[in-house]
Amino acid sequence: MACARYGLGTAVIAVFFLASPLQAQVSTDNDASAESGDEISADSKISRDEWKLRIDQARDRAEQARCTWRLAPHGSARKPDPPEKIATERVLTDDALQPGDIVATDKGLFVFRRVPGIDGEKREFVPLQRR
Repeated sequence: MACARYGLGTAVIAVFFLASPLQAQVSTDNDASAESGDEISADSKISRDEWKLRIDQARDRAEQARCTWRLAPHGSARKPDPPEKIATERVLTDDALQPGDIVATDKGLFVFRRVPGIDGEKREFVPLQRR
């Protein structure tokens, strides 16, 4: 596959892991057939070329899965908010603000006021007029 190159060590490990289930199946089938008198399974009778083909196909599938995983967006790859937005949110929710305080946001300068209302005071930010 064209996604990445791997060394001989990876190939040896892949062959080991891919061949292990086949060998386990063969030994299990031989044990079972010896006990029950049944024939050896069809999987244990495959030729060397068929076995190599299965391994090559498994390698291709594994490589494709690795490439797909690398190219897929991951949840941790979320783009962080810009510093201006973070600072604006922080200043607009600051409980220490007093009426008349001027705050700088990403939208410009604002004067903080508290407006009394029926359900209590509301926070209000009025744009600062240029002179």
